[in-house]
Amino acid sequence: MAVSTRRRYSPRLPREERREQLLDATLGLISAEGFGAVSMEGVAREADIAKTVVYDAFANQDALLQALFEREQERALSDIAAAIPTFPIDGDPIDILIKSLTTVLEAVRSHADTWRLILLPADGTPPVIRSEVDRHRDLLIRQLEPIVAWGVKELGLDRLDPELTAHTILAISENAARLTLTEPRRFTPRRLADFAADLLAAVVRRPRA
Repeated sequence: MAVSTRRRYSPRLPREERREQLLDATLGLISAEGFGAVSMEGVAREADIAKTVVYDAFANQDALLQALFEREQERALSDIAAAIPTFPIDGDPIDILIKSLTTVLEAVRSHADTWRLILLPADGTPPVIRSEVDRHRDLLIRQLEPIVAWGVKELGLDRLDPELTAHTILAISENAARLTLTEPRRFTPRRLADFAADLLAAVVRRPRA
């Protein structure tokens, strides 16, 4: 007797809940196999639902990927916003920077798939996603500049170019995030933050508290 291969019935979910389920499935698929594995049928298999359900939620694959990137980008920006101080700023610039770095690195660990999408783009990443990441990186640099200008002045490092310093801080932070994503047990947020604190203390030539 032939065995039925018909997909089991998928319980009906509210539209937004279904979209979130499918976005989660897509993100998991990208993290595991890269963008090349993404298709409407592949997402349906990953979510264990019929392909027609995927099309009911998203018109096509481009719409699905756009919705995914917008969601993950919003999540990443929220993580960053939680770490960046706002004026008026009070306190030691080094302590503030280390606290901000620790906050971001802990968020990276908590939302690892989100940050992999942004910092460790898989093979086949659509050019539009790469360009959006670059655009938001430039916006973040501009957001950091006045904070960095305040910090270097407080530390007596007025000769440092705030724009270049902001670029340097962001590059170091992104590399730290990549390290904790690729080797989380070896490069913990605490280890990376402690190193940054020691490095900054050496730059300003003062003992670390």
